[in-house]
Amino acid sequence: MEKSASSCSLVLLEETKKTPLLHPNGACGYPPAASNGSLVPLTGAGSGAGACAGPEKKAPPAVVPYQERETWTRQMDFMMSCVGFAVGLGNVWRFPYLCYKNGGGVFLIPYMLIVFVGGIPVFFLEIALGQFMKAGSINVWNIAPLFKGLGYASMVIVFFSNTYYIMVLAWAFYYLIKSFNSTLPWSTCDNEWNTPNCIEIFRHQDCINGSLANDTINGNMTCAELANARSPIIEFWE
Repeated sequence: MEKSASSCSLVLLEETKKTPLLHPNGACGYPPAASNGSLVPLTGAGSGAGACAGPEKKAPPAVVPYQERETWTRQMDFMMSCVGFAVGLGNVWRFPYLCYKNGGGVFLIPYMLIVFVGGIPVFFLEIALGQFMKAGSINVWNIAPLFKGLGYASMVIVFFSNTYYIMVLAWAFYYLIKSFNSTLPWSTCDNEWNTPNCIEIFRHQDCINGSLANDTINGNMTCAELANARSPIIEFWE
């Protein structure tokens, strides 16, 4: 009988490390022994109003679910999207005009230099940063909060760029509609926007800038007037 009692005491001592114990007066805690030298395990722990509460368990930290973004099925799809992102009216329409206005083929030398030194590296840096962060132009700067304003600045630049790009698209749409007329409005000088200097057909080789002797010339225009002449095409678009 004593052997079984001592075994129970050992079991109770081991249980004190796991479960709260109850003093004879009903207080909760983890005393090494009660007032009478015996340990009484709390059989009703966790149930009832007078039960002793065990150590509080901390709730596991909330895990934010990671939303996997879609990826490109083929590499060609990604390449074509980059071409669509980079090529626009500025390349097709404005670049030939700038090349002609700034010296023709000579303009290509500084242009290609800037493209390979600054344009292409910055383009690949932007693509690599976007793929690494898997975010847009605003959230991508979470990698460096100090430069987060660059994302908002890029949105402002795109907004103001679209103001004149929309105007260029409106010109193209207006040109498409007027092209279906039997008489093109930019082929005559009888429109309301034409000026007195508008001339439908003129040839500079017919004007001779010099002095003549013993010759008779019939004409209704001088070289000075011909220098100020403007074609209906120029006046239509201006």
